Amino acid sequence: MKIYDITATVGDNLPVFGNERPQAEKIFQLANGDRYNFTKLSGTTHTGTHADMPAHFTQDCATCDTIPLDHFYGEAKVLRINTASHITGENLAAYDIAPGDIVLLSVGQSKYMHNATLKPDFIALTPCAADFLIQKKVKTVGIDYLSVDPYESMDFPVHKALLGNGITILEGLLLDDVPEGEYTLSALPLKVQDGDGSPVRAILVGK
Repeated sequence: MKIYDITATVGDNLPVFGNERPQAEKIFQLANGDRYNFTKLSGTTHTGTHADMPAHFTQDCATCDTIPLDHFYGEAKVLRINTASHITGENLAAYDIAPGDIVLLSVGQSKYMHNATLKPDFIALTPCAADFLIQKKVKTVGIDYLSVDPYESMDFPVHKALLGNGITILEGLLLDDVPEGEYTLSALPLKVQDGDGSPVRAILVGK
């Protein structure tokens, strides 16, 4: 059994959108004579490697505390997509994708999750790729950078299409060192009341 940690480290080298940079403030430190170490974390529900809930873009839909956890735990397929542009339905048609699948898309950009400077030309999904995955009735879609929509997108068509059809999203996955194939995924979100998203500790377990 091999365990792959596919979670980006929350720290100074984590890329973020806008002013979303997380902070870890050391409130008490043994080195300063305090009785214990104690750290205050601050950030958003979409920090680093994280899950998007349907409630992220749709009212009165599943949230972190109501989503079925099998969206983030179970058999998953890592697909390595060879493309220099945004992923299309044609790219995905080459793979065996079935109803209920958790599909994790690797396009070789996880290395940029270790760089604090945001890479605006990251590879995302096209609306036709979202439509393909909706037709396949997948359960969850993951990608190896911060968004399934392109950086320049203002109306977030891929998010809205996937989440609006009950398909949850994982973003910021580290997949560069994971061979293509089938794994058991664990990427459970925090149980945030009415949460639209949550950081996750994502791992893949190989057979």
